[in-house]
Amino acid sequence: MRCSVALFALASLGILACSSATTTTSATGADGGSDAAATTLDPSGDAPASCTSGAAGGSIPTPRGDTAGALSPLADTLLMFGGDTATAPCGGAAAHTHAGDTWLLDVNCRVWREAKVDGPGARARHAIVADPARGRALLFGGRSRAGASGAYTLFSDVWSFDFKTEAWEQLATTGKAPKGRSNAATALDATGNALVVFGGNASTSGLDFTPLADTWSLDLTTLAWTQIATKSAPPARLFHAMAIDDKTRTAYVFSGGDAGAFTGPFLRDVWALDIAAASWSPIATSGETPTGRIKHGLAFDTTTGKLLTFGGHDDGAVGNQNDVYALDVGSGAWKRLPGGDVLHAPSTQACVFAPDFTTIDVAAPERRSAFVFAPRADGHGFAVAQGVGDCGLLGDAYWFGAGTSAWSALKPSPVGLSCLRAQTTCAGLCG
Repeated sequence: MRCSVALFALASLGILACSSATTTTSATGADGGSDAAATTLDPSGDAPASCTSGAAGGSIPTPRGDTAGALSPLADTLLMFGGDTATAPCGGAAAHTHAGDTWLLDVNCRVWREAKVDGPGARARHAIVADPARGRALLFGGRSRAGASGAYTLFSDVWSFDFKTEAWEQLATTGKAPKGRSNAATALDATGNALVVFGGNASTSGLDFTPLADTWSLDLTTLAWTQIATKSAPPARLFHAMAIDDKTRTAYVFSGGDAGAFTGPFLRDVWALDIAAASWSPIATSGETPTGRIKHGLAFDTTTGKLLTFGGHDDGAVGNQNDVYALDVGSGAWKRLPGGDVLHAPSTQACVFAPDFTTIDVAAPERRSAFVFAPRADGHGFAVAQGVGDCGLLGDAYWFGAGTSAWSALKPSPVGLSCLRAQTTCAGLCG
């Protein structure tokens, strides 16, 4: 597996913000939160374009990987919580500095703001999914540890973040809950009013993986957990991604890694879960099939009826990717969408690359894995933020409009965090 090394660190920088809000730590009920607004989204899938808020102080979040987030119902606010801010030499072990901060990006104004609110404890490798009908996001699982060594604490708790009040609340779930895990995949079953969880890693060690293949559903009205006893299931995995077609109540899982996810090869399969029938089945695919990958993003585009996957760390020649593929779930045909970097020259030795080893698409964000991936409510566009890049941890945010297949920068990467796109001093992954 390619080694994603952190060569640079970035302190928080003072900037002007476009929006401000009063934060509160008051809790909301399981069915509380913001009233569901009738969403008015650009049919092209582009990000909101106008900035109407007043100016206020702001700062850039510390760059991080193994983080997660979600968009508000109108796609005008991006939530990011937690992650791992540690850096490490190529091939070395990171200290794994886990964050527990909450950040909000004003998508219109392209400005980050930290929400000083109580919430989930510091963690990384957790999952966050949007719940647009309640104006909130839901967080599940993850891992953390206090020092640079020892066993991790694995979580199976569920938290909600209300976009209107900017308050976190731990949901008091009932029934037998899933075992604690990191790198699970989650998706919201809006029709069934449930949070669906599949797979993840049950190992408390940083030296091995224990992939899981169980499927769970959390009823968002009763807050009761139920294990979905399917007749079959995809192979156990972690570092995978999941998305749901609400119209057919079908959840899709793509790629990920198994117990050998340190080195690969990674899984390249696609599975579909018929939620109503509690039945998993593999999808036979063809066409321009993506490489197997981990720590990527997946969305279901309701406008086109296709799955969209972005980025992640592949088990092939490039390592981190910034490509976008679409899968027609009816025909099983994959197609690479325009854009993204293309391999130019292979490495000469492990973890050593020339800065131009790919032909760079300057319009696309930097190649990355373990990033915030946040589709808007209809899946016809998505935001990407931070993550692990080839030259360190990333501090940027980008928007992909599925209608135009075009990227736009919400927050360009500061100098020192991105090879060639922001500066030309990066000589290779190991510096």
